[in-house]
Amino acid sequence: MEKKILRLLIVDDSPDDSELAVATLRKAGYMLKNQRVQDLASMQAALDKGPWDVVLAEYTLPHFGAQLALDLVKRAHLDIPFIVVTRNIRDLDLVKIMRNGAHDVVMKSQAARLAPVVERELHVTEERRQLRQMTQTLQEVENKNRAIIAGSREAIGYCQEGMHIDANKTYLEMFGYDDLNEIEGVPVLNLIEKSDHPRFKDFLRKASSQNPAEPQEFLSVKKDGSHFHAELAISSIILNGENCTQFLVTDISKRKAVENRLQYLNQHDPLTGLFNRHHFTQELTKAIGRVKTENSRSALLYLDLNEIKEINDALGHAAGDRLLLKIARLFRDKLGESTILARFSGDEFTALLHDMSEEQIKTAVTELLSSLKETMFMEGGKVFRCDGTISVAVIDKSSENAQAVLNKAYQNCQHNRPQKTAPAPVPAPTPQAAASTPPHVGVAEIPAADLHRATPVMPASAVDWEIRLKTALEKDGFQLAYQPIVNLHGDPAEYFEVLLRLVGRHGELIHAGEFMGAADQLGLLAAIDRWVIRQSIHSLAALHAEGRQASFFVNLCPAALKDPELLSLLQKQLSTARVKPEFMVLEADESAVMASPGDAAMFMQAARRIGCRFSVDNFGNNLATLNSLRDMPIDFLKISGSLIRNLSTDSLTRTSLKAIVDLAKALQKQTIAKFVEKADDLGILWNLGFDYVQGNYFQQADSQLDYEFADETTLSSDTSSPTWAATSRR
Repeated sequence: MEKKILRLLIVDDSPDDSELAVATLRKAGYMLKNQRVQDLASMQAALDKGPWDVVLAEYTLPHFGAQLALDLVKRAHLDIPFIVVTRNIRDLDLVKIMRNGAHDVVMKSQAARLAPVVERELHVTEERRQLRQMTQTLQEVENKNRAIIAGSREAIGYCQEGMHIDANKTYLEMFGYDDLNEIEGVPVLNLIEKSDHPRFKDFLRKASSQNPAEPQEFLSVKKDGSHFHAELAISSIILNGENCTQFLVTDISKRKAVENRLQYLNQHDPLTGLFNRHHFTQELTKAIGRVKTENSRSALLYLDLNEIKEINDALGHAAGDRLLLKIARLFRDKLGESTILARFSGDEFTALLHDMSEEQIKTAVTELLSSLKETMFMEGGKVFRCDGTISVAVIDKSSENAQAVLNKAYQNCQHNRPQKTAPAPVPAPTPQAAASTPPHVGVAEIPAADLHRATPVMPASAVDWEIRLKTALEKDGFQLAYQPIVNLHGDPAEYFEVLLRLVGRHGELIHAGEFMGAADQLGLLAAIDRWVIRQSIHSLAALHAEGRQASFFVNLCPAALKDPELLSLLQKQLSTARVKPEFMVLEADESAVMASPGDAAMFMQAARRIGCRFSVDNFGNNLATLNSLRDMPIDFLKISGSLIRNLSTDSLTRTSLKAIVDLAKALQKQTIAKFVEKADDLGILWNLGFDYVQGNYFQQADSQLDYEFADETTLSSDTSSPTWAATSRR
């Protein structure tokens, strides 16, 4: 994977040691722009000149060193990884520099640790920056909402001696009352959750003072007993010649949901749902404190997956993410939800084991390793076995701090990690075994291979794929399939996603996922994109000639976002076919957009100029990404299917989706939920505010464009969810 130029500032008086660090990072694949300084003045000048991505500092220099260098970085308010690289450091000094804000300490005798530490800290720093950006977005959304509320009707109620005497329509609707008679004489306390009563009474007392209380948040109760978060502002006024208290109530449930999501993202890994490195380190620090004060026993379990980088490079990051999710589920299943579990970095997982004997720890590790080795992973038509290295660091009264325990576990893991050997194929599962294998693992007929191989599968050889794909391009051996995208709010406009199929030797249809990896290796993706666009425009022209104003979502490969000729070709073909550009929605995966956001933004702007719209697919695994996309001319956000599949049973997922939808609406981008398989999900998605849905519940992808879009969407009286009258054209 290509890496950007790394701007490296080295604080060291040894040119040889500096050159060793540079050589180590270059060997790891980094392109470097580096500078060495050895005193305070040159360090300050370098920081002023900046910017820098990483600082490597020797702990002790004549009249200078890491402590003073770190102070300069902190005074400059720079959020960059600061790593101490030294030949020797006392334990007390290590604790001191880590407490002062250093991110890690690497011994010069352990040069192999430098590159992984730098990569980890760059990743963590980027996550911090994204979190800050997301927080800023939330603040902007809040400010906008407050402006809207200030210019619209407020929910206003009036009370005297703690009893309601009047209220406007908005207030009544907010609390679920039909008319004023229902609420007259009702105590204000009845609209506040009992646990908040003491705070609310104090709030009321302050309202009559010279300095009225600032608005406060309370959990409010509706007539039907349901709850919502409300912000209350109170003031003393005269109504009908009598003193009374005025209540201005604002429903802040949406804001609280976003805040809760932000809190979740601050503590959890967005991909796996496990705790992140930051929160795990905090919990580890607490565990060390308990061990020292309570005579308890804990241990740190450290799992390092082998060859995950090879998986990402060979099969793509999406495949790597699916493997990581599988490992996370295994982690939960074997160690239990009550255990503190974390995805510590890209391919490293950690767990805190509390009050377990040495024998119990050994048993847990043995079972986890055994399950890990038995775990199979299917990708691209092959099954791979998974392996990793586990180490355990005991936490006792001698444990100094979290970093020391983590360093010990990491070193043990690296010591125990097996040397790379030539991979040997593992036996394919038998039909009997396949029958008991979960559906996502694979089937018996698929040949198995060692995880280390991690290469896309070809039917016989690369030559075979090349012949088949080039023949399909030349002789139209591909076929388009279409899946409807249905509006949840009654708009009968026709939208279809265009999906690619390869016609097999016996007439069978081969899905794109089985051959696009080979197409990528053979450099055929651009040609396939052009074939799909040409055929899609031809189909659109035929539909429009029939009087059907359909729009197509057409997927593009990542390289298309850097292809200056593609849009020119698209515009020409649209003009020739007399198809208006607004009926063509170009779509790219979120990972492709974020891999090169500058190129993607330029491509979208160019597409917008010729009249086409743009959609981002597989969005939502990282909420912070939305801030990066806010200024791009994006029309649709197609939400990742992983967030939809457990919709009905996972309240946290629903909260996350609500936050995504609300922020998307604030940025005027429409949302699409894909992989909708169940009727139960429709009402949930409708209530969450989604604009469109797509999935096999409506229709599987088919070569025939025969889906009858509903003329209107109605609400059923018992479920408050949409009901469609859509039928097949067949």
